[in-house]
Amino acid sequence: MKLKGITLKSLLYLVVGNLGLALALDCFFTPNEIAAGGFGGIGIIVNALLPVSVGTVVFVISVPVFIWSYFVQGWAYTLSALLSTAAFSVFSDLFAFLPALTENRLLASVCGGAIYGVSGAILVRGYVAGSGTDLLARLLVTRFRHISLGTFVFLCDAAVVLASVFAFGDIESGIYAGSAIAVCSFTMDKVIHGFNTAVVFEIITPDGDTADGLSRIIMEKLDRGVTLIPAVGMYERRDRNMLMVAVSPKQIYEVKDLIHTAAPGSFAVMLHANEVIGEGFKGLDVTVPVKDVKDGDRL
Repeated sequence: MKLKGITLKSLLYLVVGNLGLALALDCFFTPNEIAAGGFGGIGIIVNALLPVSVGTVVFVISVPVFIWSYFVQGWAYTLSALLSTAAFSVFSDLFAFLPALTENRLLASVCGGAIYGVSGAILVRGYVAGSGTDLLARLLVTRFRHISLGTFVFLCDAAVVLASVFAFGDIESGIYAGSAIAVCSFTMDKVIHGFNTAVVFEIITPDGDTADGLSRIIMEKLDRGVTLIPAVGMYERRDRNMLMVAVSPKQIYEVKDLIHTAAPGSFAVMLHANEVIGEGFKGLDVTVPVKDVKDGDRL
């Protein structure tokens, strides 16, 4: 079922994700004065200084961003951000009566940051458009194309954290806020990309016999599949053989030893992979499906 091109499935992700963000805010961040970036962090600062709810602050300061987004990103994207912000604002005010689950600010920053990260990953999984400083950063990058999106997000969050230090008159508030952002980023990255990390070796061998011998040894000793990719060395315009093999992190040194002993004249590149899907590794779990996303599948 769809509502004006928006699927109920995406709406479910929107609700669950923003509910998690609101609970982390009300149960960990707000009572401990931890402004962990974003418009929610601005709401916490204003709420501590004025009798205005966090949700009200978040929605009010988002209105100019929505107007800008409408002219830059279009109505469909802006509608998604509007719904997400409205849900977060309502939930954060609705559950503001909940008591703090801990008065230990370090524990609050870690637990709140972890919940923030998981909730953010849920929003990404549901193809929900970004809101708050994420949306602001996406708009800024259209005007200042020489600065990356990640840089803008960092600058926006850093500004909020710095403002919290002055507002609360406590440098520890900034330290805990920074810790919460770091935990959130780490958790969100792991949930989205998966915990099944691996290392990919690309090994360029001098000749076919060396490639055959090294691949056979890797398959026999490490029980890993090897792919042979024909290549050309552009410096001398000579045909080469490149072996590609994915292994677990604990097998890195074994591969290095095998290359050193069985193919000493080879050139190897080691790449870190967030996740490997297929035989010998885990399948796709909570990560975003590898498929083309139709317009009706996202907000």
